[in-house]
Amino acid sequence: MSFKKFSRSRGRITWMLLAVFVPVIVVVVVLMYFLNVPPTRPIGPEAGPPITQAVFDPSNAIYIVDGEKVVLADGSTTQEAAPGSAEKITTKLFGTPTVGNIGGGDKNDAAVILVRTGAGSGTFYYVAAAMYDYALGNRASGTNAVFLGDRIAPDTMQIANGVITVNYADRAAGEPMTTAPSIGISKYLVVAGGTLYDVPIAVIYPLASGIAWGDMKMATVSSGDANVPGTLAGIKIVSQPIANITDLSAVSLPFENYYKKKLTAAGWTVDNALAAGGPGAAVIGYRKGNEYVILQYASVFKNNGGGIAPETCPCDMTFSIFVGILK
Repeated sequence: MSFKKFSRSRGRITWMLLAVFVPVIVVVVVLMYFLNVPPTRPIGPEAGPPITQAVFDPSNAIYIVDGEKVVLADGSTTQEAAPGSAEKITTKLFGTPTVGNIGGGDKNDAAVILVRTGAGSGTFYYVAAAMYDYALGNRASGTNAVFLGDRIAPDTMQIANGVITVNYADRAAGEPMTTAPSIGISKYLVVAGGTLYDVPIAVIYPLASGIAWGDMKMATVSSGDANVPGTLAGIKIVSQPIANITDLSAVSLPFENYYKKKLTAAGWTVDNALAAGGPGAAVIGYRKGNEYVILQYASVFKNNGGGIAPETCPCDMTFSIFVGILK
């Protein structure tokens, strides 16, 4: 065979091989692409609608009311008063949820008023929180509900610094239900560990005079912060510094004596396990059941003695009050 004939034969074979293998390679590449692309919806007989982003919606959440799980759908639900009972209990959202940051995360949560009817003649009002929950696909995770009252008149609700404030009107003790609610009441609540706590902040009001107090803020106190048997969930108020004090006791003693008289008269007792102190500083604790009040003040000395002599005034003194509940 001549060289020319051999070359032509080899060329025909090359083109034949290319014609066979190129389509095969293309098919393999296409299959590999589609096999590695994740589906946007389930495949097969259980395929549902296209996957969509969940929406934070307090009207579609689960709350705990009187120890029972209540599943709201579009803001309401109806349940049997007891298994097999013909009597029904209806739970509904009252008004519009109040939006704000309760949990301290990067997303807003909400506070809601729930109203229950059907169990007798009462109309029972509760407050609960709906927390933004990433673990639930960005949905609302409801907390336990705190009872407000029967046939009350809800007014306003706000969220600031992690504290939920609910304002409403109720009746005086002993007044019949036929009397219109007229006594203004405020509740202050915080969420810690997914639980809503009704903080007895009213016990420290009116606040000690002669001190410029700041805003209420949600706070916790743990055994690492103070000698407490667990974690306290509550509210803390910190004062503006009182500047250039020359007589520390003239400022601190009125604060201590005011709350000693006020708290002991209300049935609180001193908890010496919380006591601490130092130059121009003190921690004083009171307890009533599982509720705590922790008073504190501290001073900044402006004459440091050059590191040799004791520090002396003038001083700037700051006060704080924590009211909390043992979790």
